[in-house]
Amino acid sequence: MSLYDSERRYRRRVWSGVIRFVIYIGVVLAAATVSYEFGAEDIEGQRRMHQEQLLEFEQARAASEQEAANLRVEVERAKLALDEWEKRYNADVPTGARRELLDLVSERLQAGVDPQRLAFYIKSAEEKRDCEDVETKRFLVRTPLYDGANTSVTFANDAVAVTGSGDSEVTDAGLPQAWFDPHKPVTLVFTRIDGQRTEVAGTLPLQQSVVHDGVEHHFLVKAGARGFAQVAAERCTYP
Repeated sequence: MSLYDSERRYRRRVWSGVIRFVIYIGVVLAAATVSYEFGAEDIEGQRRMHQEQLLEFEQARAASEQEAANLRVEVERAKLALDEWEKRYNADVPTGARRELLDLVSERLQAGVDPQRLAFYIKSAEEKRDCEDVETKRFLVRTPLYDGANTSVTFANDAVAVTGSGDSEVTDAGLPQAWFDPHKPVTLVFTRIDGQRTEVAGTLPLQQSVVHDGVEHHFLVKAGARGFAQVAAERCTYP
């Protein structure tokens, strides 16, 4: 073996070692690069996941705050509604003297007292006024079968005239009579001397006030003897 061949084998071993080292370094670098890329992708994925979770938390927090605000509004509305119902309750539900009067009225109605008559007496209850003595007269109520004499009366020197009309009373056989039926509505007409008329309709008794020449004429009309309406009048200072 010559010296040249020995040197050539030596160089081959050296280059072979260098190549293996380079290949090793390349494999290491490639593995590191791949590991870095995988690690970077994993970190980026985790970052995106955390961002999404943070966004979901923010949305949930905003929704909770909005729901809380809505609940506060509903609470305020409920308070206002409760205050309104309390006011209506206090205004509508009678207490004290009002309650006692309501109980008395209910008792009278249950006892069979006519509601219109009860309402009439309640309306008639007024404070003491400066009035003259009552003047009482009567007239025949006009019907489809009677429109003759004595169908009107006047008061206060003819200052106010009162007249009325109603339905005829009917017998059990169905025959209409000349006189009016006091259980059916009648129409009363109050005419001042200057021609001004006031009408009031309903079942007797009825009441009406007419003001003329600084005087209030107060009339109470109720059923009298058969065919008659009885009028009680008083003169009061006005106002």
